[in-house]
Amino acid sequence: MKDAVPADTALYLPGVATPRNVATLVYAGVDLVDPHRAVIRGTEGRYLTTDEAYFLEDLEELPCACPACQQPRDTFDRSDCAEHNVHALAAELARVRRRIRDGRLRDYIEGQARQDNWLTATVRTLDQRYGYVEQRTPLIRRAELAATTEDAIRRVEIQRFAQRVTERYVPRFDDRPLVLVPCSARKPYSDSQSHKQYHDAIQWRAHVVSMTSPIGVVPQELELTYPAQHYDSVVTGNWSANEIEFVSRVLERYLEGADYPEIIAHVPGEGYREICENVSGSLDREFTYTVRDHPTTADSLGNLAAALEGWDTYQKSTREHRTIKAIADYQFGAGAGDELFPDVATQGRYPQLRADDADGEQLAALAQQYGVLSLTTAGARRWVESDVPTKTVEIEPFVPHGSVLAPGIVDASDDIRVGDEVVVTGDAAFGVGRAEMHGAEMTSSTRGIAVQMRHTEEL
Repeated sequence: MKDAVPADTALYLPGVATPRNVATLVYAGVDLVDPHRAVIRGTEGRYLTTDEAYFLEDLEELPCACPACQQPRDTFDRSDCAEHNVHALAAELARVRRRIRDGRLRDYIEGQARQDNWLTATVRTLDQRYGYVEQRTPLIRRAELAATTEDAIRRVEIQRFAQRVTERYVPRFDDRPLVLVPCSARKPYSDSQSHKQYHDAIQWRAHVVSMTSPIGVVPQELELTYPAQHYDSVVTGNWSANEIEFVSRVLERYLEGADYPEIIAHVPGEGYREICENVSGSLDREFTYTVRDHPTTADSLGNLAAALEGWDTYQKSTREHRTIKAIADYQFGAGAGDELFPDVATQGRYPQLRADDADGEQLAALAQQYGVLSLTTAGARRWVESDVPTKTVEIEPFVPHGSVLAPGIVDASDDIRVGDEVVVTGDAAFGVGRAEMHGAEMTSSTRGIAVQMRHTEEL
């Protein structure tokens, strides 16, 4: 149904919604529901909550504070039960709307779907329909990503990050040793106490990549990039088999595209060591292990520093140049860093970086909140003129101010996702902005903001 109708057409699913299933229905794409099923179940004597449907005669007390339940249990009848069910459904819908506004519906779904086997199966089926969900999942969000269940590994944000790191990102520091380190609770990692200790031992003599569940591997240049600095996971000290398998697979794919002269694993046991041993065996690469008891003990840090003896420190400008290029690869596609920023001159101090061309004209700036690049019109023109596929929005002959609405769009690239940088072109204007709809939605919708413009030039 969602594929068959325009994106701004509401999908109404009548007679189905209950407090327990409505969050999953909305996540799947349902826009409108009604209380009919809740009313019918109440007249049948079923008391609905977000986790169960109770027989009214089995309830010794009313586990709710809605208006219908503000009476003694012995006077509560089936008509009151129907009224309660409607209130419970309305309350759950309000919760779902709040989650949507916060960008955290999926976090809620992973827990709520556990209340029913069918709901759990539905969420997993949607994860298997990766293309359907991926098209509708923003590239960046302000909200924290709560990875509280193993279902988080299948989330679009996680899979997309792992795919881009292993297929787009180029390890530009592979002329130096690689140091694998564990993640930290504090984000970005470099702000954590443990990573500051690692840095003091490494002293920019090696390339640092963090290992983490559920993200996989995070090169140091991408530690700000969503969701690397936005997730929070459950830490118990014990890795599940699925976590070990996923991170092992991502690390193996990452190392297949790199040619580090040496790999140093500065990781504890607790799953990290098992992952490294798995990958070492599958790639037939030797890993040097430097941790004794814990990564931040004096002995362990001393071992790490000793393992890097003889390697000199690479320059600050080199780090910043390569960070800009790495983010460009991740954001725009393989090879984008070298295509768009071959002669880049970075200004500012990390993470407040901007990229200028040889003449001093600004091409892009690093948006710290999301860890992506925001282009200027000069940067956008470079993108259009390069061999890197451009995400383009073609508009009617007008000059946009502030935003581009869907009715003014002639065509748009299918691979545009919410949060993408997009080039806006037309007979009257050229500009660059951030997508507020995915590409297919832009071309099929008749209302709504499609692009928030950042820079516009009148032609």
